[in-house]
Amino acid sequence: MKVQVFSFQSCPYCVKTKRYLESRGVEYEVRDIELDEEAAKECLRISGDLTVPVTTIDGKNYVLGFDKRKIDALIEEMAK
Repeated sequence: MKVQVFSFQSCPYCVKTKRYLESRGVEYEVRDIELDEEAAKECLRISGDLTVPVTTIDGKNYVLGFDKRKIDALIEEMAK
């Protein structure tokens, strides 16, 4: 399974999300919506918005914003 975090560099909640994933030992790919137009389009397709962070597994299940409870549920889903 592939975890992606759609974000941009100056977003404090994006930083918190990435740090939290790292603290849980979850490997992820960063998709910067400011630098990568395709990442912005994919973020919009997944969540219907360009609000970040968007954390996703395989582009399906996603968490909008920094929400530990929902991120934990996403991690549990990943473990199945």
